[in-house]
Amino acid sequence: MKATSSFYLIILLVSLKFTATAQQNKATDTTFKPKIGSFDIGYSYSPFTVNHKKMNIQQSTASVSVPLINNFKDGKLDFLLAGVSYSGLTLSGMEQSFGEKEFYAISVPITFQKSFSQKYALLVSAIPTLSSDLKDVSGEDISYSAFAMLKIRTSKNFSYSVGAGYSRQFFGSILIPVIGIDWQISEKLSLSGTLPVSEKLKYQLSDKSIIGFSSDFGIGGGSYRLSKKTGSNYLQVQQYKNTLFYNYQLAKNFSVQISGGYNFVQKLDLYNKDQKVNWAPFNDLNKRVPLTELKKTGITVESGISYRF
Repeated sequence: MKATSSFYLIILLVSLKFTATAQQNKATDTTFKPKIGSFDIGYSYSPFTVNHKKMNIQQSTASVSVPLINNFKDGKLDFLLAGVSYSGLTLSGMEQSFGEKEFYAISVPITFQKSFSQKYALLVSAIPTLSSDLKDVSGEDISYSAFAMLKIRTSKNFSYSVGAGYSRQFFGSILIPVIGIDWQISEKLSLSGTLPVSEKLKYQLSDKSIIGFSSDFGIGGGSYRLSKKTGSNYLQVQQYKNTLFYNYQLAKNFSVQISGGYNFVQKLDLYNKDQKVNWAPFNDLNKRVPLTELKKTGITVESGISYRF
């Protein structure tokens, strides 16, 4: 679940990519404004069959990110991004096995970058998220994620980042090292990603068309708190997937994307609210005992629309 993964590190990927693009631009006056604002909507559909019964997981997403600060001078980019992200999760064919059929996540990510030189930049982000069935909204529905990355640009075509991410979820706290990469391998081929969360290999077919391969590993998965009438338990959803995608630029800054692939890990787990493991991955999340569990791999298809400004 890309939009409900522990760190929402897709924000980091976008930020790093636009930073690299801007720094390759030779402009030095303050009137130049790289396009780091974004609006995205998406939909994913993952069907599967359990005991001859058809089921599926659907997710609708929407997000907007607005640059409050966007300064580019002498090859250095400083910015402050603020946004809102929404995700709606629907479980079909599972009746009331997991307490509810629909779950929601609303986050307010804030990302800041300070460039010390053309080579070094610090990127930090904080992401509070309300994630639940929205039956009785309270402070118990809030989870928190944050990360800090030092970006090092070694050449015009290669930069990397090192840092750490922290997330406090309903199942406990996660603290992991994170490595980012942005590599223009050739004129048409590029590799970008944030290990161990998400990687993307892209090939430029033409000025408007891109094909590629992506891997997404939502560390810990997305978690949702249920209402008090169900005991304030929580649902954890994990989908680790590989996909092939095609991206087409319909107009300047406006593109559509379709993709298809396979969820090689797909798990739904309902846990009692007291089933927690602090400081994963140092402590094993598998020590928890679920009230209900569904494990089934399967295909996934996705579509999306993006606008940059």
